[in-house]
Amino acid sequence: MSVQYHNRRQLPPVEEQGAKYVGFDELLATSDVLSLNLSLTKKTRHIIGAPEFEKMKRGIIIINTARGALIDEAALVTALEEGKVWAVGLDVFEEEPKIHPGLMNNEKVFILPHLGTSTFETRKDMELLVLENLKLALTEGRVKTVVPEQRGAKL
Repeated sequence: MSVQYHNRRQLPPVEEQGAKYVGFDELLATSDVLSLNLSLTKKTRHIIGAPEFEKMKRGIIIINTARGALIDEAALVTALEEGKVWAVGLDVFEEEPKIHPGLMNNEKVFILPHLGTSTFETRKDMELLVLENLKLALTEGRVKTVVPEQRGAKL
């Protein structure tokens, strides 16, 4: 499989691990599988909606384990019904815990109860990261994992 990605900025070659950086519209137009891995902000809310589905290849598979409101669920249901989206895997939903009825009753929708990080290793790593951030905040006045939208915020 060839892997391509879109990000706010292109990653340094050492971090790309063989993936190709593409513009957002190219990502939508050329992907067979689209995995959403981004935070929810005012700018990313409904980053995937009716206009984006129009740009996608027919038969795309979508996976969203990031944040539910990244996808306009009503537009997703329409895209599924029209065959634009072949299948979708979700463990997050636009209005959790409520799930759009058009998703619940579609055999092409695979739903998990928001447990994408429910492994011992992931939880341990998350706990260690929180502890590291607390230590850095208290000793140096900074954190390791800065949220770009929060740059400049006082600790």
